[in-house]
Amino acid sequence: MKAALERLYSRQKFGIKLGLEAVRRLCELTGNPQQRMAMVHVAGTNGKGSVSAMIEAVLRQTGLRTGLYTSPHMVRFNERIRIHGVDISDAALAEALAACEAAADQVGREQGYEVTFFEITTVLAFLCFLQAGVEVAVLETGMGGRLDATNVVDPQVSVITRIAMDHEVYLGNTLAAVASEKAGIIKPARPVVASPQDPEAEAVLRRVALENRSVYVASGEVASVQRVSGDLAGQKVRCETGNGWAGTVWLPLIGPHQLENLGTALAALEQVFETLGVEVPFKTVKDGLASVRWRGRFERLCEDPVVIADAAHNPSGAETLVAALRSQGLKRVGLVVGVCADKDVMGVVRLLSGVARRVWTVPIPNPRSLPSSELAGLFRQAGIEDVQAVADVGIALREAEAWARDARMPVIVAGSIFLLGEVLPHY
Repeated sequence: MKAALERLYSRQKFGIKLGLEAVRRLCELTGNPQQRMAMVHVAGTNGKGSVSAMIEAVLRQTGLRTGLYTSPHMVRFNERIRIHGVDISDAALAEALAACEAAADQVGREQGYEVTFFEITTVLAFLCFLQAGVEVAVLETGMGGRLDATNVVDPQVSVITRIAMDHEVYLGNTLAAVASEKAGIIKPARPVVASPQDPEAEAVLRRVALENRSVYVASGEVASVQRVSGDLAGQKVRCETGNGWAGTVWLPLIGPHQLENLGTALAALEQVFETLGVEVPFKTVKDGLASVRWRGRFERLCEDPVVIADAAHNPSGAETLVAALRSQGLKRVGLVVGVCADKDVMGVVRLLSGVARRVWTVPIPNPRSLPSSELAGLFRQAGIEDVQAVADVGIALREAEAWARDARMPVIVAGSIFLLGEVLPHY
């Protein structure tokens, strides 16, 4: 298994290749597994992982056998492919990977170029889902939508969470351009559910939906959500939807942004159950939502001192993190931060500086890592004087925890998912 994964990882050197020709051929060679189950396809800039997790949890609570495909993983590759709420086993992964490797080699010979890591991983998920008897799978796009490898599916429902600027090199440098790429997952005559959007993005989504004769469901128009109370463990939310679901739910995810994500998930679930012809009582929805787990999103790792991890890797994510902190009455915190150099790093730094009392900058285990010394310099430019560049994440965590106990403030580990993957094993 280790050798097979190393071969798969070696394909990362082929970089990002947007396009569907290779992945379609991979699907053909493995028997088109993606055509043999119901699908929910989720795109967006921020929130798509949380929304995917909520949808899958409720679907699972109904008794349907579910699959969930997300990326990237934090600690183990198996996290990317979940069967009925559990990471795929090594044995099942090895069996499916062998078939995908053989197919990828054939595609390489036929088309004259190497199949990428993400293309193989996506078809691997389809095959694992089929072999596990999955009835409905929830797929999170990797990047964009129109040319993302996941876009070979014909989903029952497409879902687009809030769109913001990200991956401009690949998706375009205007919000309309990014929205156009995300809108590529809208399929003819299939409903699309969208989170509240900036007018520029919403106009694009509505136009593409109209062109595809797809019903456009604005989640804010069909699902009402309101926070009742909450703490660092989660929040109690009153919700009401167009199909009659109404009452309070416990959502073990923190922050005002999760209310928006919840509304999107509820609106999407309405469409999914209608498409599948299934009637689901509110209690099932409530129980499913109470079981949601989504690592690295305002996740409390430690109680004493309080250590929270959040994948705030772009300005939109940083803004969301700051709002979540303030919703908990946390005005100043210690920060352990590591980011990729190809993001809007200064945008992230400016936002996080608004809550930072002390900062430790660290490298991340990725070739795109911004050196910790450069990141520390950006925080100083933003007006934070108490900044320390640390070469080792473990050392930074120990120093931050000691400071937090003395200062009686929490520590927030923020930035790249690659950083969180290195941090989580420490707790």
